[in-house]
Amino acid sequence: PLAAAAAAVYGGVDERVHQVVREHPVPIAGQATGLDGFRIAQLSDVHLGLFFSLPMLRELLEQAAGLGADALVITGDLFDDDALNVGAAQLVNSYVGRFPRGIWFCYGNHEYFRNIARTNAALAATQIHVLADANALVQAGGRPLYFAGVDYPRSRKDFDALAEQGTAQALQGIPTNAVTVLLAHHPDFIDLGAAKGAALVLTGHTHGGQLGLFGVPLVPPVFKYMRGLYRVGAALGYVHSGNGSWFPYRLGCPPEIACFTLREERA
Repeated sequence: PLAAAAAAVYGGVDERVHQVVREHPVPIAGQATGLDGFRIAQLSDVHLGLFFSLPMLRELLEQAAGLGADALVITGDLFDDDALNVGAAQLVNSYVGRFPRGIWFCYGNHEYFRNIARTNAALAATQIHVLADANALVQAGGRPLYFAGVDYPRSRKDFDALAEQGTAQALQGIPTNAVTVLLAHHPDFIDLGAAKGAALVLTGHTHGGQLGLFGVPLVPPVFKYMRGLYRVGAALGYVHSGNGSWFPYRLGCPPEIACFTLREERA
């Protein structure tokens, strides 16, 4: 009983609110690409609301801004409370100057559970780059860097077809020599992005299961990719553990800020 009580207090009071930073090198082929050392910080699944307030979001953004990342990406399920979403957009926008290559966002399913039109209007009034089945040049050079982002497929029945269509549209027009980072909420996009030439696919949605042991999720494997880094062909895929929670408890799966550093592979 004492152990159970201690685990309950730790998981509900301590671990779920202490963000950890995880660093990941991302090898890219070739030399003199102009991308060596480029850093991307990722947030995901904040789930603003009862268990994640605007002051907590400010603290999270401050921590992310202190990592020296060139760009910040947010892979969905940030805007999850109609009373807070507009203020959240303004708050995130206030950090644009802290990331030289901008702040980038793709939609998750929870954005569509709320007043998406109001959230869209709030985002349109900011400098946040919203990628919904679209892409943009982030940095030119020996190998240009592109960010692409897919919208969340909102039909369960047509999920696979919509995901395939959205990925193709998101990557359309990107030069063949580019290094492409694909932003998506659902981890199924790791396979789609890898098959279509993305070097790095950043996702979330699973929260890493919120329960784990030695880095292994303890929940049933309802997703092919549940947590952490995966190699799929020539691509790397990542499933973020989330910054917020479905329920206010985490054990062995702390919330995280993931940071990716592009590294040229030397011959």
